[in-house]
Formats: sequence, C-alpha cells, structure tokens
Amino acid sequence: MTNLELEDQLRLLKDGLTELAIEIGDTQISPKSLSLLCLDFEVPVDIRDSWILEFRKLSDIEYKKYSSKEIITIFRNKMQERFDPAKEFSDLIVFSFIRVISKNLVEELYPLSCYLLDDFSFAANLN
Repeated sequence: MTNLELEDQLRLLKDGLTELAIEIGDTQISPKSLSLLCLDFEVPVDIRDSWILEFRKLSDIEYKKYSSKEIITIFRNKMQERFDPAKEFSDLIVFSFIRVISKNLVEELYPLSCYLLDDFSFAANLN
C-alpha cells in the first residue's frame, strides 16, 4: 500500500465533501456549505470570518429600495474590500455567498436572501 501525498489526501477529502454536499442538494442557487464555497474560490478563513461580520452589518439594508443587481453589487463591493479577487465574482457567486451565509450564520439576512432569490433570475448575470 502506498502513502498518498498530503496534496492528494486533501484533494480527495474536498472531493468527497463536495460529493456529499451535492447528494444533499447543494447547488449554486442553494449552497449548503460556506466552507466548501470558500474552498472553491480560495477564500481564506480570516476573510470568510470577516465577511460573516460584514454581511451581518448589511443585513439591515432597506432592500426594497434597491434592485437585486444593486444589492449584489453592494455585497460584491464589501467582499472585495478584504479580498480583491471578489471583484471578479459573478452575480451568481456573490448570491451563493449571501444565500449560504443567510441560511446558516446570519439569520437576519434571510429575508433579503429570499427577496434576491425571487428576483434573481431576472436581474442577475448568471455567468
């Protein structure tokens, strides 16, 4: 029996977790794991944690004053303040982060997340 390199072990673990997430219904519109989403986009733990705090602050946004596109842009701008690659995130990726954080960590954000979900396919760039 051969010893797998650490990189191979980590890849297999990530792939296994992704397979399990898909099995329980993980999609880009309805992600199940913030950690897996961060792994996919190489978001460090400290950035992830800062986004949770920033999203909590944004949860009281008067979202009915804004279009879905404007809300996505507000969140993308906040994300890229600490993580420059976020400026390249599609609307769908930003929405995925909003959705998973609202469902699991910032309950106050959930109504906004539902609002975006209802309007998302009409307003967002799905690329």
